[in-house]
This record gives sequence, C-alpha cells and structure tokens, in this order.
Amino acid sequence: MAEPARKPPRRSEDPPAPPQSSPATEQRPVNLQLGRGDRLVVERQRTDYDFVGRSYYLMSRELSAKLPHLGLTLTQYDVLHHLMGTQAFGGIVHQTQQAIGQDLGIDRKEVGKAIRRLSTIGLVWQERRGEYRINPRCAFYGRSGDQQAAVESMPDHVPDLDLPDYKVRPPRRRRTLKGDTP
Repeated sequence: MAEPARKPPRRSEDPPAPPQSSPATEQRPVNLQLGRGDRLVVERQRTDYDFVGRSYYLMSRELSAKLPHLGLTLTQYDVLHHLMGTQAFGGIVHQTQQAIGQDLGIDRKEVGKAIRRLSTIGLVWQERRGEYRINPRCAFYGRSGDQQAAVESMPDHVPDLDLPDYKVRPPRRRRTLKGDTP
C-alpha cells in the first residue's frame, strides 16, 4: 500500500501561516459594573507615523524642489532645517539665537545673519525675542485648520515667496580659502 503524500516543507518565500485564534487572544465585549462615585475613563492611544521619530510636519513640495535654487549657504540651510525640526505645534520655534547656535555648533552672530537672509526670502520671521515663526505656506507642524489660521494671520511685513523659475541651480558661491589667489 502506498504511503500518503507528505506535505512539502515550507520554503522561505512562502507566506507565513495565519495565526490561529485562541480564546485567550480573542477580544470579547466586557461588561463593567460601575458603582456610585465610580467613573470610567477611556483613552485612545494616538500613533504618529513617521520615518524617524514620533511626529511630522508638512513641507511644500514646490519649496523643496526650488530650495537649492535660492542660493542659500550651508549655514542658512542648517538654520532653516533646525528651525523646521524644532518647531512647536503651530509652527513657532521658541529658541534664542544663542541656543540655536549652541545646537548647531556655530556663533550666535552667524545664526542672526542666516535668519536675516531667511527673513528676506520670506521663509521665517521673528515674532519676538526668542520666538520665530516658519512661514506656514512653506512648512507647518499642526492641523490643517491651524495652518489656514496661521496663513491668514501672517504679518504684512512678511514678503511673498518669490521662488525662482529656472531649471538649473545657480553655481554655489565658493568662499576664498587661505592660500587661494583672487
């Protein structure tokens, strides 16, 4: 008599078998009896999805594509990205230039120069001492309704973003190194 066919061993490319549900893992409705003075609090855990970290902000695609065309220095890039990465909910950064400089390992004066250039372009502006706001049309950390309110409350002194329309990035400015002849 022939032996019954044996099931072939599972290969690594086969999908894993679905887990068997057990009575212990099944979710069943629970009836709770609350006594006088008892209260029930239900908290939902909110999960933020991101590549790195627990939170995210939105940045304009057009700005991302045109950022290399703005001719920013590396320090200006660093300051801009530091501001975007440390903004609080609502797009405000609560840091002094001294603190930003310490985080980036540069002098406070360099931070001030970079912020002035970013302000000239209209990417950020200073609300008050130690408080900066990122242009909500460029990048925003918060809800869409909050972003709309932030756009509507932008001060008049913030220039409109004038993104270049050329296709090739201008050459980087090169600083003169010691020993170079002008």
